[in-house]
Amino acid sequence: MALHDAELIQRTLEGDESAFGFLVDKYKGSVHALAYRKLGDFHTAEEITQDTFLKAYQKLSTLKDPGRFPGWLYVIAARCCISWLRRNRVQVESFDNVKREMSAQSWTKYADARLREEVHNALESLPESERTVLTLYYMVGMTCEEIGRFIGTSCGAIRDRLYRARIRLKEELTMIEETLGGFQLPPTLTQEIMRQIPNGSLNPTPTTGKPLAPWIVATCLTVVVLLIGLGIKQATTFQLPYSFNALESATMVEIVDAPIIEMPPVKFLQVNRVGG
Repeated sequence: MALHDAELIQRTLEGDESAFGFLVDKYKGSVHALAYRKLGDFHTAEEITQDTFLKAYQKLSTLKDPGRFPGWLYVIAARCCISWLRRNRVQVESFDNVKREMSAQSWTKYADARLREEVHNALESLPESERTVLTLYYMVGMTCEEIGRFIGTSCGAIRDRLYRARIRLKEELTMIEETLGGFQLPPTLTQEIMRQIPNGSLNPTPTTGKPLAPWIVATCLTVVVLLIGLGIKQATTFQLPYSFNALESATMVEIVDAPIIEMPPVKFLQVNRVGG
């Protein structure tokens, strides 16, 4: 799985945009579920999903280990959610008010929205680590191994979190499973993301100028000169450690309180030199 991602990433960096489309298809459900878990809104999560993949595409050349692409993508998605929350203050309207103003809405839509709110509230009662695992498991259908690779946690830890979450929400589990499993991303989401991606290769243009050896030598000489100058400056400062004119940043002798011990006067013995 990691090797397959690495191949797709390499092809993307070489200019094959269709390869990145495969990555989008593969991970869009996971990213969307994470965004929904953090923001609580299905359509806003779609926007976050698009932003996440656009940022991932732009920064793909900075990914040092392609095998860690799922976890790297998770971090980008989480940061996009944080940025969205900073820009927007979500105001949840009471369903009692909605019910009074629902003349133009059908009862089915109202009941569906009410069910989603109940599921959201049930998930909010869980610790965040368990809430994320439960959402990815039921909303996307990810395995424990896939979830662990996505959020950077061992498969055993994922199983433990899933088990604890199921125990906590034993009564609501069927409702949660049916509701999260009913979410369907629009089939055109991948095409919409790819449409916003600029054309061109992401691979940095290789340097074709002069060889690097002279530049390296010049840089090393510059560093040596700076170090010599710094050493002379420090040596000059330490020559006068008790001077009031020394730099404040220079190393000074720390003065500490110590008991004063009175020493008895020293008596010098007079020695008579023989033959003197």
